[in-house]
Amino acid sequence: MTNPEIPISMTALAIAIREGAQVESNNILGKSVVFTLPSSGDEVTVWPGPDKPQPSAPLVLLWQRRSPQGTNIAHGELPWPSDPKPLVNWAITMAYSTDEIGPQYAPVLATLRDHNVIGDIVPVQGVGHLIHVRLPDATYLTIGGDEGLPSRADQVKNWHVQHEGPDEHIGVIYHGSELLRMVGAIQRYLQATATRYGSHHPLGAPVDGEEPDGPDKLYGLLSDLSELRRTRHVAPGGALMTVFDADGHNGATIEVPAEVVTRLCRLLTVEKRVIETYGG
Repeated sequence: MTNPEIPISMTALAIAIREGAQVESNNILGKSVVFTLPSSGDEVTVWPGPDKPQPSAPLVLLWQRRSPQGTNIAHGELPWPSDPKPLVNWAITMAYSTDEIGPQYAPVLATLRDHNVIGDIVPVQGVGHLIHVRLPDATYLTIGGDEGLPSRADQVKNWHVQHEGPDEHIGVIYHGSELLRMVGAIQRYLQATATRYGSHHPLGAPVDGEEPDGPDKLYGLLSDLSELRRTRHVAPGGALMTVFDADGHNGATIEVPAEVVTRLCRLLTVEKRVIETYGG
């Protein structure tokens, strides 16, 4: 058992930080510890406090953070305990904070913003960090790598985008390696879901207070959609849609404008993808 009166050595601290924080960490001649922050590449050096502290003063460690170019960024002091856990936790916070990881993904956020998708880097328990895109209907998109966001953006092998509700997983929007394709998939998804109509609810979510689904309701929805005022110039073409009961009776036909047909195709494309992935 470790004697609580004997502070941890620099050699043991370097090993503890390397193993506990999963960063490059080395001791320098047993007199100091240097570890590298995985996102920025900054070096943090930790060493014992004054050689001749006051007899009643607690033992402390001094630390300094320097950029790869050698610029001093920050410094301070820490208690020098026998148990490495507080120092390892401090190193983890230093290495994996939102402030440390966030700048790596600034170009990604800018690309999303250029396409009218506003996201933020947020910490997620058990995952690390994700890009979080809030939608007006209280659902949200999460954007990460295969397992959260790596420390550096150039480490992302595949982008993974999901649509989530407060209590449910709604669907996977994109999984692939190309950033611009990911952004395009998000745009198409948002345009193809109810977000395009004011974000009252996500595709597939229940709507309270409406009659049960069925042929009559489908015909009514098509009729309502076809009669709604559209702000864009009316495109030529369209479709005639006939809706029957399952037995082939009670058919009714509605002329559907081209704009509504296009939106229905987009909605059904997204729904098809969700069902193929997760079942109906």
